[in-house]
Amino acid sequence: MLDFLKKTSKKPKFDRRVLRSNDISILTLDERWNSLFRNIEKSPEILKCEERLKELLKEQARLTSEMKSLGPLKKKNMDTIIALTTEAFDKGSEQAKSEMQQCEKEIKRINERLKEIETHLDVIPDDIKETNLELLEHTVNLVYFKIKADQKRIEELDRLIEETRQKLMDYIDERESLTQDSTQIYSYFHDLLGRNELEKLDKEFFGL
Repeated sequence: MLDFLKKTSKKPKFDRRVLRSNDISILTLDERWNSLFRNIEKSPEILKCEERLKELLKEQARLTSEMKSLGPLKKKNMDTIIALTTEAFDKGSEQAKSEMQQCEKEIKRINERLKEIETHLDVIPDDIKETNLELLEHTVNLVYFKIKADQKRIEELDRLIEETRQKLMDYIDERESLTQDSTQIYSYFHDLLGRNELEKLDKEFFGL
């Protein structure tokens, strides 16, 4: 489990200024990034960044959706105030005045909430970018250590393959030599003893 990371603690340094200037896609939404981990276990650092990034994206979507819903609500209360103006001031309706006050309070609440949302939405993109860059750093560290470990194993396998190939050639040579010797010996005794005697020896020694 991530054994190849235990063999070295040295990690490459990244220039965040350079990375920030690049248009780096959101990694968790990138199919190619996700495919990196088909055969590689994610490190705790990657899992932590991945979860934070998902939460930030969800929060951004939630706030954007809330902001869109507050616009029509604010307009509805403003329209209600306009519709009640005549009833409240020309006819002196206390009920109309009370409803207008409730609408004004609601509009004030909506405006305050819109400011809060705008403040959050101004900050979240930077948080997303920084978290995404941190996730990229952890990903590169993990993947490149894996590549390095794989390359070392490939070299070992190349050596083993070459050794096995040489052994195989030796086995083939030995087999051919033994087969040739057996054929020559068999041929000699066939000529020397004849077919009938040779068949008797075959039955005695080989059960043929």
